[in-house]
Amino acid sequence: MLQCTPTAAATLENVRAANDIPDDFGVRVFAAQAPDGSVGLGIDFRAEPAAGDAVTEQHGTTIMVAPELADQLSDVTLDVVPDPTADGNGEPQLVLRPQGEG
Repeated sequence: MLQCTPTAAATLENVRAANDIPDDFGVRVFAAQAPDGSVGLGIDFRAEPAAGDAVTEQHGTTIMVAPELADQLSDVTLDVVPDPTADGNGEPQLVLRPQGEG
């Protein structure tokens, strides 16, 4: 199952609060198609998991992973890079890391 670091969970909770998303909504990770046709990861807040989602609670945050991604993300951790910019003015960025790295 996709893991989530405490820092990533706190970042997601800050996003939830800043956008007035209800506290009982979980975070759903799913395959999302970009305008150029490529496929990447999408993250959204949802009240309920979709059919077949793998669901876990980590650090007070409910994580839902779409069934087509569950195996691919089973050895990955969702983490945060506090400020990936060179100028120090950037927003935190969610990143995926192999479990055990970091």
